[in-house]
Amino acid sequence: ERCAELGATGPTVRGSGVPYDVRDYFPYSGYDEIEWEVQTSEMCDVLGRTLVRVLEVIESTNIGLRVLDALPDGDIQAKMPRKIPEGEAVGRVEAQRGELIYYIKSNGTDKPERVKIRTPTLSNIPSGVEMIKGGYIADVTIAFASIDPCFSCTDRVTVTDLNSGDSQQIRWADLLELSRHGRTAGLPVSQ
Repeated sequence: ERCAELGATGPTVRGSGVPYDVRDYFPYSGYDEIEWEVQTSEMCDVLGRTLVRVLEVIESTNIGLRVLDALPDGDIQAKMPRKIPEGEAVGRVEAQRGELIYYIKSNGTDKPERVKIRTPTLSNIPSGVEMIKGGYIADVTIAFASIDPCFSCTDRVTVTDLNSGDSQQIRWADLLELSRHGRTAGLPVSQ
């Protein structure tokens, strides 16, 4: 229950007995046309999350074989227009770590006006923190490894000056750039 309350997704939540899978709840790409099962474990621990991943590899192989058997004749690649009509779209898929959400806003050109990506790791971190509460320091590494974090998926940084409230997005910040922001915010910076 706590895993679901914290917004966990993918094998992290399914390893706690919650059968949530985007392909089942919001079918896309023909998932509603083939037979497959959401893999879960009631163990609610590192072993349960690992077991779910192993079972999902087997289930994915079976899904692939069923898709190949049911694949119709015809082109497998479609040509897409260079310019996307003006508007907004939200897409969600089940990635290997869980629900991956894309939001795209188009202004009618060949470049998006806004793109927002919510990665599964970002939604699984709160449950990872919950897993280590009251545990041993030695267990922290394996507990976080069991959510299969992709920290490069979450390396977006916004620096906010607490005095003025001004925010600035930083991309690929290095230590010197972060130090400069620390000084302007009145924070102590060690060399």
